[in-house]
Amino acid sequence: MQKLSLGVRDNNFDFLRFVAATLVLLGHCFWLSGRLPEEPLRPLTGGTDMADLAVDAFFVISGFLITASYLHGSGNISFVLKRALRIFPGLAFAVVFAMLVIGPLTTPLPLSEYFSDSKTAAFLTNTFLMTRYELPGVFANNPFPEVVNGSFWTLPLEGAMYCSVLLLGALKLLKRQMVILGLGVLMMGHFLVLPALGVESVTILKLFRLGMFFYGGAALYLFQDQVRWDGRIAVLLLAASVLALGSSAWFVVHMLTLPYMIIYLAYARIPKVAHFGKHGDFSYGMYIFGFPVQQLIIHWFGADINLAVFALSSMAVTLCFAVLSWRLVEAPALRLKRYTNMNVARAGGR
Repeated sequence: MQKLSLGVRDNNFDFLRFVAATLVLLGHCFWLSGRLPEEPLRPLTGGTDMADLAVDAFFVISGFLITASYLHGSGNISFVLKRALRIFPGLAFAVVFAMLVIGPLTTPLPLSEYFSDSKTAAFLTNTFLMTRYELPGVFANNPFPEVVNGSFWTLPLEGAMYCSVLLLGALKLLKRQMVILGLGVLMMGHFLVLPALGVESVTILKLFRLGMFFYGGAALYLFQDQVRWDGRIAVLLLAASVLALGSSAWFVVHMLTLPYMIIYLAYARIPKVAHFGKHGDFSYGMYIFGFPVQQLIIHWFGADINLAVFALSSMAVTLCFAVLSWRLVEAPALRLKRYTNMNVARAGGR
């Protein structure tokens, strides 16, 4: 039975996250230009588009790695600090940039009115995972109106998943049986209970959906030694997912197959891919800057922009912001992680 090589650098997670961030950007091209009916995946999946597929993959990766991080960490406080250093500095940069640069560039209001409007101050709460989409007057005439950064919606849900791992860990319950139980509860809720109750809350529906993928990743981490990791199995699962396209069973197949495929690819020996992130992990920056960059392009050049031009220009500009975010904010913040090791801290940093 093949085992995963869990070396620090011997994986393809940076590459997979970058691909997922790119798919989010491509999926948003259709949403933000008002051409959602042209998105090629949605008719085959019952509503899941490229961006949704990518977010599912992000949560699988997160479930796998966050579970590993907790179990191999130095305590609850260290876990919290590490997660905070990964999420909040880059997020704060994106929030402040949108409020101080994108807003003033695009609002039709006088700047005095823009900055005195309650929506402007409220936008800062995104820094604390309290999602606010609007800045006064910004992108009001775009096809996807008044939403400055729609990508923020996943961050509170990811934070909820981190908290669930922390809670289970603190109670000494971050074990195989409890993770499988949690996954079962999420699946029952998503496929049976929520539809039966007629729940329409997008937040609740998304929490259960993405929770399944997160806990699918967590379960694969805990059961990694019992799982047969084989490229032939990954290909068969991919074939099953493709063959299910267009049927009502596709999402069930997708939920059951995606976690294995993602984690298998993360440790597959693909030349040079394992070193993809040697210059930095730009996926988070791409994710949190892509949406406002795309809205800005639509604002300036109109919704009738050629989709290929829109996608390429969005990718180029967003990547520039992602690199800046990594170099100026994210990487310096992550270097502080060494101080979160409680044993090192108590020893005076030696």
